[in-house]
Amino acid sequence: MKSGISLATFTLFAANLARLANAQTYMTGISMYGASELTKNTILPYYAIKNFPVMDFDSNDLRCRTTETDVSETGVEVFQVAKAGDTITLYWDPESKTIVTTEPEPEFINGPCMVYLSPVENEAKDGWFKIYGSGMVNGKWCTDGIRERGGKLDVTIDATIAPGKYYLRGEIIGLNYSELNSWDDYTQGAQSFANCAVIEIVDGGDVVPDGVSIPGIYDKDDSSLKGDFRDADDSYEVPGPEEYKGGESKSKSSSTSSKKGSSQKN
Repeated sequence: MKSGISLATFTLFAANLARLANAQTYMTGISMYGASELTKNTILPYYAIKNFPVMDFDSNDLRCRTTETDVSETGVEVFQVAKAGDTITLYWDPESKTIVTTEPEPEFINGPCMVYLSPVENEAKDGWFKIYGSGMVNGKWCTDGIRERGGKLDVTIDATIAPGKYYLRGEIIGLNYSELNSWDDYTQGAQSFANCAVIEIVDGGDVVPDGVSIPGIYDKDDSSLKGDFRDADDSYEVPGPEEYKGGESKSKSSSTSSKKGSSQKN
């Protein structure tokens, strides 16, 4: 399987290797309704670069943590969803427990989770619309919920979404070092752990929601990504665009407002 990551992301990652050498979380597979059968061949990028966080949010690597997304060239398998309205399960590395570092002691990734779709004809560049977003609920980050469920995250494909092949982008954003954020130095700050799969939706509706481009999905001054979130609560605002649900988009207040804005579901 062919896969790649830009030189810029690799260079920035290497520059901060001492702190991030053990950074790891990645999507290992997807299944229907929590079934145990899944395959790594549905996931981009390939495991060789699975642990690289993307910290330059203006980089093309933000799309899928790889610059190689052409289905015909990567050999990625297409995962078929029975019909729109079904629930699929995204699996995140249950063995590593989404650990950020192991020295001097284990530190778990804390932050929001998002899931996006984009029609494959957009080549993963634009047309991305959010179908799931969760920040903090009942005092727990979305990442806490994933760990408690052994790496599982359930996401429902809205019944109104039109049939076709889509890139599915699952993303966890680590906020452990967000208080160090310097947008002139992408070796520190919020960490994006995104992976993509290609799914086929059948028996759906007739809606292809308006989408956004990646990069461009996050603002450099987004208060949900920049700052100290150790005392965050349920009012934490999930970053990114509005969430599409049931023919409507779930509104989000301005990203430049307080990081304790509107919360979203777990």
